[in-house]
Amino acid sequence: MPSTQEFRRRIKSVNNTKQITKAMQMIASIKMQKAVKTIRSARSYIQNSWNILGMLAKLTSPEKHPLLQSRPIKKIGVIVITSDRGLCGSYNTNILNKALSYAKGEIKLGVETDVIADLDLVSIGQKGTNFIKTMPKGELLAEFSGFGKEIEFDETKPIAKLMIDDYISKKYDQVVVIYSHFESPLKQTPVVKQILPITKDHIDIPELWENAEETEKKIEYKFEPSPDEILERILNQFIRMQIFGAVLESNASEHSARMFAMQSATDNASDLISELQLVYNTVRQGNITREIAEISGAAEAMK
Repeated sequence: MPSTQEFRRRIKSVNNTKQITKAMQMIASIKMQKAVKTIRSARSYIQNSWNILGMLAKLTSPEKHPLLQSRPIKKIGVIVITSDRGLCGSYNTNILNKALSYAKGEIKLGVETDVIADLDLVSIGQKGTNFIKTMPKGELLAEFSGFGKEIEFDETKPIAKLMIDDYISKKYDQVVVIYSHFESPLKQTPVVKQILPITKDHIDIPELWENAEETEKKIEYKFEPSPDEILERILNQFIRMQIFGAVLESNASEHSARMFAMQSATDNASDLISELQLVYNTVRQGNITREIAEISGAAEAMK
């Protein structure tokens, strides 16, 4: 049995860890509040911009806009959004498992095909980059990091430009983004969303997306200039907005997951301290009882 000094050292060590995890929990909580406020203010615009693109796509000819043209899927560009840092529970694992399922052909979006297409992967986040390098299928095309702080729209432009240009050049026949959709601080859901070409069945969990069909039936739209010209002007911008929105969703999910992971770690440290304190008291009491017995025995022997 370790000495009382060893137990005191252990309790002090766990208590120091508890203070660190508590501080990290508070920091993650503050960051989460900011990130949630940002995504909730932007989500309606992001989702409705996609719905507007879908509505305009129905009124125009796909031949006039390369980004609307659907073709047989031979190669897919995939954007995978994870975090740069760990200590956020199963957040990264859930997203990477989703990416692995998609790579195996278990998730289908848009055009159905029996052939598992080739994949080029773009990683946002260091954790995803490390995993993608070990995946049996798919090539790492590019990697980006440093999106953990205040995220600006311009930061996502290089990613959007890369995927849009490659789709127009017919290098890719489909472009999707895999990220964690923020539902609540307690729940973040990994999703696969198709951003090119524009289609109605663009997300594997449709209930997470605001459906505009009922609204469209009640509203009559007038376009000036023509739908073709409007689409030409806003198409690239709205597609960039989808990637930006996915990064915002992931950012809120990451901070939320980290906050609860650190809360769990703090609670576990408290439980461990209580257990160690109980054992410490038992050992200490045993030592005191033994010392009293030795003194009593010595006193009796001296009589």
